[in-house]
Amino acid sequence: MTNQPHIRRLETTDLPRYRPHFVDLYREVYAEPPYLETDEHVAAYVQRFAEESSQPGFALVIAEIDTEVVGYAYGHAFSADEWWPDTDHEPTETKGHTKFAVIELAVRRPHRGQGVGTQLLNTLLDDRPEHLATLCSNPAAPARHVYQHWGWQPVATAHPPDIPPMDVLVLQLRKP
Repeated sequence: MTNQPHIRRLETTDLPRYRPHFVDLYREVYAEPPYLETDEHVAAYVQRFAEESSQPGFALVIAEIDTEVVGYAYGHAFSADEWWPDTDHEPTETKGHTKFAVIELAVRRPHRGQGVGTQLLNTLLDDRPEHLATLCSNPAAPARHVYQHWGWQPVATAHPPDIPPMDVLVLQLRKP
């Protein structure tokens, strides 16, 4: 048994095989504080994942140790005129620029603090053609401070239904 995760991109043809792993990992991670998500949230996630995985520019990476999926991250492209729904505003610095929306980044608790999240996010964003990356984070989550440490900047607040407000952050990927 190795302790080092193997990080790799999945193809869309791999998704049916791995979907149960993502659902289990989502359920595990988002049951924790501050999220405290319920089975209803998990069911909504399953539906969202099906929609999100069919979006233009969809990409997904996983971290595996032996045969266990210990983390994953995915997202899809936003066009230059697209922005997060339910936000208080779109900041001037993102308008007119293509963006990659990081939808989920989740790592099982025993594997946190070991660089797995960093490897997942770096692999997900590596070679993206978009100018900016953006994500939403619960301001009470430990990950929120990690994102800022990695250089993500808060630019807005999202007010999605059924969950607390989220900080919207951006990271420049390349010069416009």
